[in-house]
Amino acid sequence: MSALSKVWVVSEAPERFAKLGAVGRRLGERVEAVAVGEGAAQAAASCGAEAVHTVAVLEGGLVEDWAAAIAGAVGEHAPRAVLFAAGKRTRLMAARVAAELGTRVLNDVGRIWVDDDGALLAEHMVYGGKAFAVERVREGSAVALLTEGLLVSEPAVEGAAREAAVSELPASAAASARLVERRPRTVESVNLAAARRVVSVGRGVAAQEDLALVDELAAALEAEVGCTRPVAEGSGWMARERYIGVSGALLKPDLFVAVGLSGQIQHMVGANSAKTIVAVNKDKNAPVFKQCDYGIVADLYEVLPKLSAALGA
Repeated sequence: MSALSKVWVVSEAPERFAKLGAVGRRLGERVEAVAVGEGAAQAAASCGAEAVHTVAVLEGGLVEDWAAAIAGAVGEHAPRAVLFAAGKRTRLMAARVAAELGTRVLNDVGRIWVDDDGALLAEHMVYGGKAFAVERVREGSAVALLTEGLLVSEPAVEGAAREAAVSELPASAAASARLVERRPRTVESVNLAAARRVVSVGRGVAAQEDLALVDELAAALEAEVGCTRPVAEGSGWMARERYIGVSGALLKPDLFVAVGLSGQIQHMVGANSAKTIVAVNKDKNAPVFKQCDYGIVADLYEVLPKLSAALGA
């Protein structure tokens, strides 16, 4: 397999560089990192990059304001790929960098590699997860957003740390937005993409207090708990971070247990890479039974306590 001449990895989050650097080293002969904001430079230097370009974010500034500076540096150094970890802020930054370069973003890339001709290939889901598309970039700088699932599954690279040359990118001329106020937001610390077992719940659960049955099963399985979009954003019974689906978390667990959910494609696309899928639903015609490996046609209120008890025995 061929390798790209140069790959850049970009992040404002220090913890992202280890996996981004591993992907970069798999794709390219030379990896350089762009560290946005204070605290990211040291992590960038330890991810196996030969060079680190720092971008300082001033008081009251936003990371998105530095897209033009990053795009200018990409134009000057001409890396064959510019990799971001998919996230709300990085989506905006990647889009602005791509726009400055006159190209577009390879969105939600779940698999990325280089073919024998030296072209970059990126696979992502299309049509709401019903199919996969592979895009081939033969020339220029490809801007790609990598999914959490890809980064989690990327194997660690031994001996990645090395002495890296550090330089600072020039500041952008003007900010596109001004920070007026910051407000703390309560979020759950959960990484569903890294979980090996997941129990996901839908609106088959009649009341919020009944989620305790799901928690008991998850505890017996040593699994994380996820949900469909209506449970998180409709009823607000669970945190947004636990929503699984086409615009939520995309998983590759060993075991995925679907409890009281119909199995609509918008949700199941987040779990169709699971090794084993088990469904519990009292409707024998629920679409989820066409996508699972094992199905239990029964009332979840009867099944879950029995499963939890059997697993805890």
